[in-house]
Amino acid sequence: MAGLTHNLEYLATAAGVKLMQALSPSLADTFGASLGGLAHAVLTSRRRIALDNLERAMGDSLSEEERRQIVRDVFRNTGRTLVEFARLGKTVRAGIGEIIVGDGLEYLRQVQSEGKGGIVVTAHFGSWELFGAWVGTLGFPMDFVTGVQHNQKVDRLLTGFRKEIGVGLISVAKGVRGVFKSLRANRLVGLISDQHAPSGVVVDFFSRRASTPKGPAAFAVRSGAPVLPFVMRRERPDRHVVMAGEPIYPPDSGDTDKDIASVTAAYTKYFESCVRRYPDQWLWTHRRWKVD
Repeated sequence: MAGLTHNLEYLATAAGVKLMQALSPSLADTFGASLGGLAHAVLTSRRRIALDNLERAMGDSLSEEERRQIVRDVFRNTGRTLVEFARLGKTVRAGIGEIIVGDGLEYLRQVQSEGKGGIVVTAHFGSWELFGAWVGTLGFPMDFVTGVQHNQKVDRLLTGFRKEIGVGLISVAKGVRGVFKSLRANRLVGLISDQHAPSGVVVDFFSRRASTPKGPAAFAVRSGAPVLPFVMRRERPDRHVVMAGEPIYPPDSGDTDKDIASVTAAYTKYFESCVRRYPDQWLWTHRRWKVD
């Protein structure tokens, strides 16, 4: 029975991907926004989580109607991102550099010249899947740390999307060894680190205690490689803007836990500054503050 279910999941996913790739960029964007709008209407619990998160994080700086509009935009952004992921290879072949502008190239070059590799950390913000494609197509040697889908056929399909953009993949199961191997080879390692982590390090995010994955900071502290915080902001279907924070070099206080917390707090503070400026771009639908 499981095999039949997996086959049906794969066929549905593959058919959806073919449809997305057959659309023009403008139609694909419209479809993604509509998909997100449908999710906004149907996923009432996620909508409530997002509204509650916004109210607690932003306080009286936003009216109730502004919060509701932001949440609608968040769902549309997520729908667009899913469609963009399905079209990654096609977008890269069409010239991804034509639709992305922004900062951070000097930081990537700086870290490469130092020879210790770097940990590129991003958030579920704007066009996060396109951000990874942008780094990969610039020619920087990069590996993504990715989870593994239970459905092997779907996993191979999704893995193929990322390989099309010229990056390496490190599965979570082999994460620690694979990451250090990449850093020793002076490669960049890409991680997303903005969601709740059951065994993470607790830092402030919007003045609330948030348990955050300790992986990026732990790799930095133990290897000496810096953390490079990036996000990519969506402006319109044919324009995305890269926003880069300065490299965060791990301190060497002799207290590993303290240093990990310091690095995690630093890049989390950068993410907060981006979300405050563009609250409609971040994934508020996640239960981020479980420890608060």
